[in-house]
Amino acid sequence: MKYNVSVRKTAVDTVAVEADSLEEAEEKVMERFYSGEYGFPPDAETDFDFEASEAKPEKIKVLLLEPGKIARVAEIGTSLEELQEVVGGCIETAYYFKDPVILVVNDEGKINGMPLNRGVYDKNKKLIDIIAGPAFLCRDAEASFGSLTDEQIRKYSQIFKYPERFIRVGDMIKGIPMKPPKDRER
Repeated sequence: MKYNVSVRKTAVDTVAVEADSLEEAEEKVMERFYSGEYGFPPDAETDFDFEASEAKPEKIKVLLLEPGKIARVAEIGTSLEELQEVVGGCIETAYYFKDPVILVVNDEGKINGMPLNRGVYDKNKKLIDIIAGPAFLCRDAEASFGSLTDEQIRKYSQIFKYPERFIRVGDMIKGIPMKPPKDRER
């Protein structure tokens, strides 16, 4: 007995396209695809699906927290290498806040003896962690890092404006905000 077996080859390719909406992006790619621009003949017996999504931004707006310096807004790249460059090593994410905000720090900042930077406090002003080395705050944009909103920048700029010095008082560690000299503010 003879049988016919259909084998469907599936390939996924992402095409960057400029458009004013997701729908327009899909339409442009479908037109180009079916005209043969992407290497498939328009009469191929294959099912094709098109799904548009927003392209990941190449740069995001963050609040940069550097030891000894006032917090500042910066634009940074989103590749792993660029994120690691900002914190001076492997990145670690921390989710201390109710807002969709991520604190990104150097994974080994404390172990490697990087300068202490700022404290993270709970709602009762109790110190719960100390940031060592450079760090940044960004928006939690589902499965990736995103730019902070203007409201988030205002809020967290006030919370993390000044770097801190840390001292031991009995069995507790206290953070004392320090105003850097003018030449180190930025």
